[in-house]
Amino acid sequence: MIEKARYVNHMNEEIEFGVNGIYINENDLHDFAWTVTSKNDKISSFKMGIVKKSLPVVFACRNEADGTAIRNRLFEVCEKDVLAIKHGKLYIGDYYMRCYVTGSKISKYTYNKMYAKVTLTIQTDYPAWIKENVTNFNYGSGSDGNNLDYENDFDMDYTSNMLGKQLNNTDFVASNFEMRIYGPVVHPSIVIGGHVYSVDCTVEKHEYLTIESIKKTIVLTKQNGIEVNCFNLRNRDSYVFEKVPIGVSSVSTSGAFKFDIVLLEERSVPKWT
Repeated sequence: MIEKARYVNHMNEEIEFGVNGIYINENDLHDFAWTVTSKNDKISSFKMGIVKKSLPVVFACRNEADGTAIRNRLFEVCEKDVLAIKHGKLYIGDYYMRCYVTGSKISKYTYNKMYAKVTLTIQTDYPAWIKENVTNFNYGSGSDGNNLDYENDFDMDYTSNMLGKQLNNTDFVASNFEMRIYGPVVHPSIVIGGHVYSVDCTVEKHEYLTIESIKKTIVLTKQNGIEVNCFNLRNRDSYVFEKVPIGVSSVSTSGAFKFDIVLLEERSVPKWT
């Protein structure tokens, strides 16, 4: 069985493994280990910290031109993230890990330009495999068009999944989330399972507000792409980054507007399929 994976950098440029002359051998991407912290000879907590993994890659291209091109492209796609200090995403199936490619060791490259072996070093400070589950809500918004009618679209496909006024978290633990609120709306407030998520700001038409619980950020994106930090405008009486509980939660809003809730299913290893 040929394992397939893909690396997508922060500029949405992609390297696909398992096709077209670039393949991966058995690796440790499916391995995990928690570090144990103890107090008075009792386990007090677990952590992973910064995790390093190895990805053995084989180039077996059709011709020398393709072999040269893919070697250069692999380096360039991965290096852009390191230089920008913006993580890329390594996907296995529907799950991705936010990471950087921080090293490369090449061998067997003198035989010909079509063949080589490379071991990539992968490092992450958030060692979780994440699957995004998107739910779209439209609470009587009078704005025209759909949620993607913006100059700066998101790098993911949206599907219509209207659940009325409910949100279903099918994971086995409470989930981190991304919340995307589309203007026009003043002082948007969303209540999920009785918990209030609100920001004291104005989102104009063709603008959107993004709340990310993992990064602990609140950003307003203007129509021209300019990003405004709204962290200090959060509701301080109700924790705006509270994880979404498991099961079905009722959802209500402070007014009529559109928003998406992206539940982040997180695992120590990508789910086997």
